[in-house]
Amino acid sequence: MKANWRKIALAVALFGGVATASNNGVGAVYGFDDNAENGGAEVATISEVDEEMETSDAASKPMFEKLVELAEKDGRVYAICEVCDGVSRTKQVRPASRSQNTYSVAKLFAVTAVMILQDRGVLDVDDPVFPIFEAKFPENFDPKWRDVKISDVMTHRVGFGRGFLDIDAENPNDWASQDYLRLVLERPLKYKPGEKSVYSDAAFYLVSRIVSEKTGERLDDFLIREALAPMKFSECAFAKCPQGFPMGATGMYISTEDMAKLGVTYVQRGVYDGKRILSEAAVDEVLKRGFELHPVGDSGFAFGKGGMRGQFLYINMKTKRVVAVHSCDANLDEILGYLAENDR
Repeated sequence: MKANWRKIALAVALFGGVATASNNGVGAVYGFDDNAENGGAEVATISEVDEEMETSDAASKPMFEKLVELAEKDGRVYAICEVCDGVSRTKQVRPASRSQNTYSVAKLFAVTAVMILQDRGVLDVDDPVFPIFEAKFPENFDPKWRDVKISDVMTHRVGFGRGFLDIDAENPNDWASQDYLRLVLERPLKYKPGEKSVYSDAAFYLVSRIVSEKTGERLDDFLIREALAPMKFSECAFAKCPQGFPMGATGMYISTEDMAKLGVTYVQRGVYDGKRILSEAAVDEVLKRGFELHPVGDSGFAFGKGGMRGQFLYINMKTKRVVAVHSCDANLDEILGYLAENDR
């Protein structure tokens, strides 16, 4: 019996919006590679991934061609990138700016920052949140906040009654305050922390601020130095709050090829181009605890993270295949279904 791929897509938070990257109201734009622009042409280059990976062009090209066929059939995919057997291929399906909003795929980058800090002993994902922000809580805060752990935040189990702080679906000018941390910390918790998952961008704005409190620098600066530069990202930009802190949950503008590099790091058990970004234990914990990577299909090896309006990052820990997609409202059910059936 065929699996219901729409349910799979929903389970990995597929849906969301699109915009092009610029430094107009985005916060900051960073570039690492003056030769990054490809002019909208199809690209076939050797990825700078683990040197031990063998190059086998013939083995994976048919699957990439099928993925491109499905992307072209949908008509709303901007670009699709596949990395497998040490080879990276990108097809620019529709003309678009190289860097696009990843929407909620940004949450996986925020998770990666937290796991780097855990690897270094700066924090533990099961540490309580309250001591980190004790001086910033309002006097009448909900006492249930004392029981919230960082892991609750990264699994949307803070206790919120509904999602909020969504800059993609709401007008921030209508919010009660332009101090976003205050809006989060003064929020009453409907549920006991850890009890119920309620998806909210507010949780990952809190993740962004946790990284800042623990490092003394902002999430984007930390990520660029510790992950994006070692992964040789081309350009990136981050949406920020009025105080200049990255939103954490959304608003990360990168190329499709660069999105795939994070997936390569995970399938390579924390290593990119011979440099360790994360420990193997950290990779295992992200997958085991569902820190923004969730199963795709029933193989037990495939995981994914989706973003609003058809952004997606797919990884397979067994085949080591990574697929990244930027689109505008594409229905990725067929692509995900094809991968779940054939990438085994």
